[in-house]
Amino acid sequence: MGAKGLKTRRRLIDATVDLLNSNPIRDIKVVDIAARANTASATFYLYFDSVIEVVCAASAELVQSTPAVMALFESEWTKDNSLEKAISLVKLYIHFWDGHRALLRTRNLAAEEGDERFVLVREDSVRALLMALADQITIAQQAGRAPSFSPAAATSGTIMMMLERLGALMHVHRVRSDITIDGMIAACAQQIATSVGFPPP
Repeated sequence: MGAKGLKTRRRLIDATVDLLNSNPIRDIKVVDIAARANTASATFYLYFDSVIEVVCAASAELVQSTPAVMALFESEWTKDNSLEKAISLVKLYIHFWDGHRALLRTRNLAAEEGDERFVLVREDSVRALLMALADQITIAQQAGRAPSFSPAAATSGTIMMMLERLGALMHVHRVRSDITIDGMIAACAQQIATSVGFPPP
């Protein structure tokens, strides 16, 4: 694909993401994407077979294991810094979610409905973070700081589910006096810190 083709493909992906921010995927048509990208519907089919395919391509560009998140695992987690690191992890993760909410929500729904393309894309997006967190949990288990009755990878995956739901539902949360966003961030961070062997006092 030449430079012109890459630019056209880029415009089609960006147009699709832009439309997703204000429309459910079921309401988006190829003609809508082409019009937003200032090209013809026939041109769309030179690059993608369907709306779902271009959404998958856009989703594949999202990496939730961001450099900022992964930097938290470049230094040792200790009793003094684990809670701070955990809070940073939760905030960074949900901030990324907030910036790409429409696309991530669409990706996850397609994955949960069994579309293998989106399952793989979602797994790729979080694999590095899952492994880094599992490594920290393994260290804690081997040092006797954390219980080992559940495998480290399973614990890491469970934490990831918690992060995903927090990111997905944060904007629709109905604030209650006893359940606030800050409270849920703190609770999630507490679980992470405890899992790596340093439960907050």
